[in-house]
Amino acid sequence: MSHSNGSFSQKIKYLDPATCTPHFAWVKSRARNASGEEVVCERVPLESAARKFGTPTYVYSRASIDDAYRELHKGLGALPHTLCFAVKSNGNLSILKHLAEMGSGFDIVSGGELHYLQRIGVRGDRIVFSGVGKDRYEIREALNYRVHARGGGAGILLFNVESEAELEILVEEAERLAGRGGKPPAGAIRVNPDVQAGGHPHIATGKHEHKFGLDWPEARRLYLAHSDSKWIRWQGISAHIGSQITTLAPFRRALKRLAGFVGELRRAQIDLRYLDVGGGLGVRYSDQKPPTRAEYARLVSQMVRKLGVHLLLEPGRSIIAPAAVLLTRVVYKKTNRGKTFVVVDSAMNDLMRPALYGAIHPITKTAREGKESAGGRKRVDIVGPVCETGDCFLRDWPLGEVKAGDLLSIWVAGAYGMSQASNYNARCRPAEVLVEGNRLRLIRRRETQDDLLRTDVLG
Repeated sequence: MSHSNGSFSQKIKYLDPATCTPHFAWVKSRARNASGEEVVCERVPLESAARKFGTPTYVYSRASIDDAYRELHKGLGALPHTLCFAVKSNGNLSILKHLAEMGSGFDIVSGGELHYLQRIGVRGDRIVFSGVGKDRYEIREALNYRVHARGGGAGILLFNVESEAELEILVEEAERLAGRGGKPPAGAIRVNPDVQAGGHPHIATGKHEHKFGLDWPEARRLYLAHSDSKWIRWQGISAHIGSQITTLAPFRRALKRLAGFVGELRRAQIDLRYLDVGGGLGVRYSDQKPPTRAEYARLVSQMVRKLGVHLLLEPGRSIIAPAAVLLTRVVYKKTNRGKTFVVVDSAMNDLMRPALYGAIHPITKTAREGKESAGGRKRVDIVGPVCETGDCFLRDWPLGEVKAGDLLSIWVAGAYGMSQASNYNARCRPAEVLVEGNRLRLIRRRETQDDLLRTDVLG
């Protein structure tokens, strides 16, 4: 059971992700004179990645990313749709560029994420701007967004408006831009469908008490009030009910309510082109059994097809989470009154989710001499070096015997890992590498101490 302060007690079912995570597997060790097994990502041993780039390091499988994207895309079939990858889940430029080359659009929640996409040449008509706190400068930047790739025009595909105050600023900025020949922006209102969902209270977003979106009566009033505006074109409606959702029922309820809202607007002569249903599909971290991407896509397609709209879907976690591990090495092992602590060189600043949400990320050794039963493994607490009691990845976890220098994998770490990383305790953020078959490619170098100080100004 998890607790909001980050401490948690675990007697959960042991999971060896290397046996059920695509493109990661146990194979016979390739090391000289070795007789055991080791974990590979595609065709690269994780130990090789650690030797070359050090630890902590995030290691991503490109094949895993590709398969996940294609499974969602194929599952939606002939339904007109755009997959808009949630940049907040992972903002690495190489990963974003690869997804763009696969045809992905993008969901952003800040001007900084917009800048990422501009840096890699993503066209504005592939970008949806969500987020509850867009400021005037960010709105202005999005209205003026332009890239030169393939002659992309100014502006973005859709603004998902979350308050009347935000709408007023958007209209003001659009009117100002119109004086210079700009076109009115395409807008949608993020509606709160009042559906309970999400794997933790901090990532549930679809109830009336949450900060996101507007209740339907208020949203309907704004649609009608601006239905003939010269400064905004109502093109869509949006909702996002939460994250790490492991059943289809909440999606079904939300889609049913959204279909009703679309019908009401059509009766009021507001005919929308886009239905943005957000993201939220969960992944398997431990003993969860979420729907497959194909099952989820099939449900969405069946419920949206009859509305005659273009679907916008915002997957993040479901694409990138299973595609990566965080490699870390054992620094020390210590025992206090019978409790064993394994101290590793990764910490809560590298992967915040266990401390923030009480999230379970399985941790395993990357090499073994023989198969052990989970019941026979020594149970330990796996902790980081940060000066916080909450800097604990797992408690009472059946890791088995380890020693200083052993390499461990923290699994299902691709989403909200590096994107939430910080420099707390003056720690440098990890490197990131991408595996492509038998090739390892550095996609973000490890920070240095000089990087930590580059924005400080001494008087």
